[in-house]
Amino acid sequence: MFATAFVLCALLATAVSARAATTTPPFEVTRAKIHAVKGCNTTFEFTVYDPDPLTKAMAMCSYTWETGSSAYPQNEYAPCGNTSFAWNMASYTDLDSFVLGIEHVFTDPAIGAYPYDQVTNFGKGNVSMPDSLWCTSMGAQASCEQHVNVTVKAPIYATIAKRR
Repeated sequence: MFATAFVLCALLATAVSARAATTTPPFEVTRAKIHAVKGCNTTFEFTVYDPDPLTKAMAMCSYTWETGSSAYPQNEYAPCGNTSFAWNMASYTDLDSFVLGIEHVFTDPAIGAYPYDQVTNFGKGNVSMPDSLWCTSMGAQASCEQHVNVTVKAPIYATIAKRR
């Protein structure tokens, strides 16, 4: 019984991973803004959209941490306003150069009946000057905003299916 369940899980994981590589459109990040004040806080906010026909979901994400610290989400994901989405800084160089990690959890009845219908997609997108951001600084403050009409694509690099 255990061996059969293991083989079924392995086949499902392979099928779901193949789906991510071949048919899942990338997450879309828009309206990114990051503002830092020396001796105070850095605030980051953005909108993320999953254009996958199963979800077509959107969320606003935001986070505040102490400027100059590495207290932003790194190894774990911070939830967005729509808690089916979460994010982290997959890597962070400065306000004007970082890689955004996105996680989105949703149900897909095609992969199994409840409670085996939960799918999690993971994507990463590069956010940097001058391609996607314009930045300004004055005194102790610095700000970067995403260019209008520019969408940062965060291609799906992994997908998992698991029991709720």
